[in-house]
Amino acid sequence: MDPTILAYIVQAVGGAVAGNILGAITRGGGGIAGRTIVGAIGGVAAGYAAGNVAAIGDIAANWSNLMPDDAVMSGHIANAITGAAGGGILGLISGLLWRKS
Repeated sequence: MDPTILAYIVQAVGGAVAGNILGAITRGGGGIAGRTIVGAIGGVAAGYAAGNVAAIGDIAANWSNLMPDDAVMSGHIANAITGAAGGGILGLISGLLWRKS
């Protein structure tokens, strides 16, 4: 994982996009602002977990070498996918649990 702030930004953007998509599909999640915030938090949390939990890190390692000729771009893509996975999971959960009445 990239030790700079850029990795967290890429994870947050990936999580926000996936959280918005899955939150909108489930018709919940507190609107666009709520889905964006929840997705970004989920994306960064997934990136943190991938670096500190061995089982999640092993899963995230599957997409860590998508562009073998360019290690930097491969790292950014891996961070975006990791963030999207975390944001998508939290977006789905928030979409199912947090609905407008």
